[in-house]
Amino acid sequence: MNKKKLNFDASCPIPITEYDKIMLAHGGGGSLSNKLIEKMFFSEFNNEYLNKMHDGAVFQTKKGKMAFSTDSFVIQPIFFPGGNIGELAVYGTVNDIACC
Repeated sequence: MNKKKLNFDASCPIPITEYDKIMLAHGGGGSLSNKLIEKMFFSEFNNEYLNKMHDGAVFQTKKGKMAFSTDSFVIQPIFFPGGNIGELAVYGTVNDIACC
């Protein structure tokens, strides 16, 4: 009888900070999101707007100031008690721009 030795690792994959691919967990807005931004984006896109570490930015144009939001939303299911992905996206984006 051929018995395979099973390797059970009791650790959770989420706390791992080194990934060779961007995972869904990176979009959760937590520590993995921050580490992804710090490691990949700050070094390549270093500027006064990104360095504020905010979901949005205010910048000057020829006709006045503009606010810009970069937030994204991932949720399953897209319809849930009290709302849906569309409402969440609109409310979150409006909140980000208002905070700018």
